[in-house]
Amino acid sequence: MITSPVKLWRRHKNVSAQIGKKGKILLWTIIRVPAKSFTDQAPYPVVIVKMQNGENMIGQLVDWQEKDLVSGCEVVSVLRRLRTEDKEDIIYYNIKFKPL
Repeated sequence: MITSPVKLWRRHKNVSAQIGKKGKILLWTIIRVPAKSFTDQAPYPVVIVKMQNGENMIGQLVDWQEKDLVSGCEVVSVLRRLRTEDKEDIIYYNIKFKPL
């Protein structure tokens, strides 16, 4: 596990290029029994998104309602907190998707 903020940043320099990109939901599912570190977020939807550039991306859907869980729903990629381990530990961020 990488614990150095500098090493984490160097590994994820291309993240800023992925934020704010639009796409459409291809498939979705709801995670009801998550991994231990995500129990506070359950249940949550995970989506496969077809981006405008043709790439497919997988991520969690945030700020959603039932009506957003359909194929073809337009979404935008956003940067959101993934988890924190302890008060003085690294805060992990990840690309997630938000309905438009």
